[in-house]
Amino acid sequence: NRNPEQIHEWTTDTFPGVVREARRKQATLLFLDETGVHEDGPIGTTWGVRGQTPTVEITGTRRRTNVISAISPRGRLWFKCYNGTLNATRFIQFLTDLLADTSKPIVVVMDRHPAHVAASTKRFLLENRKRISVHFLPGYAPELNPDEHVWAALKGMFRRDTMEAGESFMDAVHKAMSTIQESRAWVRKFFEHPEVKYVREALKW
Repeated sequence: NRNPEQIHEWTTDTFPGVVREARRKQATLLFLDETGVHEDGPIGTTWGVRGQTPTVEITGTRRRTNVISAISPRGRLWFKCYNGTLNATRFIQFLTDLLADTSKPIVVVMDRHPAHVAASTKRFLLENRKRISVHFLPGYAPELNPDEHVWAALKGMFRRDTMEAGESFMDAVHKAMSTIQESRAWVRKFFEHPEVKYVREALKW
């Protein structure tokens, strides 16, 4: 259940300590999350004759792609698209790729998704404790994760743009995520949302 006391402790005490840890280690601070993106029939808008409801031809299958991403307050974004559920193997591979892409240690803030707390994940984190440390958000408080706003932006892009029947859905999601990734200013804006004000305060922005 949602615990207001835990949320208050996280925003006022625990997370400022996470920031101090990241600075002491000269580490990259990351917020990590996952989501699923799916087709809801006709997406976006189309042209039609006045007075007649337009129709959009679709495949009849509801395509879905899952995405995991991590963002830094400095505007960097890492992501991976995948099919199926997120398991420990996929999650460990994402962390491995993160470590390969940066020479600095990383401090990761995330929720307690089963893949995040699996036994094999714990072993991986223990084996790589000099390079990576993790901190868990309070339960039932997704709004505390700036990475949530990546998903709002991503899904907004799909509501605006109609998918072609023959287009690969995963390719389309990957392209949209790449567009977000290329704009550090856009990624930094996810940290300006009122619900993550505590992050800016701890970073002294």
